[in-house]
Amino acid sequence: MKAPSRAWHPDTPFHPACYYEHFELPGRRMNRSRGWEIQPEIIWDMAQRMRDEYGNIPWFVAESGMGVENEAQFKNAEGEIQDDYRIHFISEHLHQAVRAHQAGINCQGYMLWAFTDNVSPMNAFKNRYGLIEIDLDNQRQRRMKKSAHWFRALRDSQQFTLWLDDEPK
Repeated sequence: MKAPSRAWHPDTPFHPACYYEHFELPGRRMNRSRGWEIQPEIIWDMAQRMRDEYGNIPWFVAESGMGVENEAQFKNAEGEIQDDYRIHFISEHLHQAVRAHQAGINCQGYMLWAFTDNVSPMNAFKNRYGLIEIDLDNQRQRRMKKSAHWFRALRDSQQFTLWLDDEPK
């Protein structure tokens, strides 16, 4: 039997492309570098569907990340990128995955898009996603961003603090 020519069908639920669909909802937050809406609660919504419609099969969040253009603008005096926006993004999304797991939904994990900057020619090397900066102008030297230090502390303590904004927007 011949394998299908495509690995993904447009009607397949939970494909990453579905997360980035455009909706004009009141109070939405946007990643202005990518033109994508930031909606961490979608993980909770998908988790409930995995439980209710797919028999609570094991699953995990893959390739979650915050790509930002011209991150050099966020460097402090020591040259470290202060990517609080990434920490906030990861915290909110990770919280939803943990929330699902704690509710008995079979969420097995949460993975970032890339550990180091994703230097893809698809966006002319503009948007960076990683916890580790790759300096293309300085022999591809690597430097930890603020988010890398935060992630290390998260790994070591297995705890994080999250401030949730419960006000409707």
